[in-house]
Parts: sequence; C-alpha cells; structure tokens
Amino acid sequence: MPGKTDDKLILRGLTFVAVVLLIAILAWLTLSDEDPCASPQSDISAAVLAEQEGDQDALINRAIIVKGDCEKE
Repeated sequence: MPGKTDDKLILRGLTFVAVVLLIAILAWLTLSDEDPCASPQSDISAAVLAEQEGDQDALINRAIIVKGDCEKE
C-alpha cells in the first residue's frame, strides 16, 4: 500500500505549510509601524473607556510609560 503512505506524507507536508503560512499571516497582521508618540491621547482615552478596573489600571500605567518615553525623545 505505498499509495496511502504517499498520501499521508503529502497531507502532513500540506498541513505543515498551512500552519507556517497561518503563523506568518498572523505575525504580519499584528505588526505595527505606528509611532506611539504620534497620538499619546489615544492611550489615555483607552484607559478612561476601559470597562474593568484592572484594565483601567494597566492602560493608565502604559499611558504613563509611553508618555515618559516620548518626552525623552
């Protein structure tokens, strides 16, 4: 039954290529070339609009860190 072995090998190869392609697409989609210093107000707005208390604290901390980094530049 060499035909079934070849089919499994081809299926494994296609699965591997599909997974690598999916990872590459997700990595490409999540790349961000935006300058965080271009709109510092967006981080503050996100913190204000956050629904949960923990989210607000984390976003406020991020806004403070980004603002400090932008002032250094």
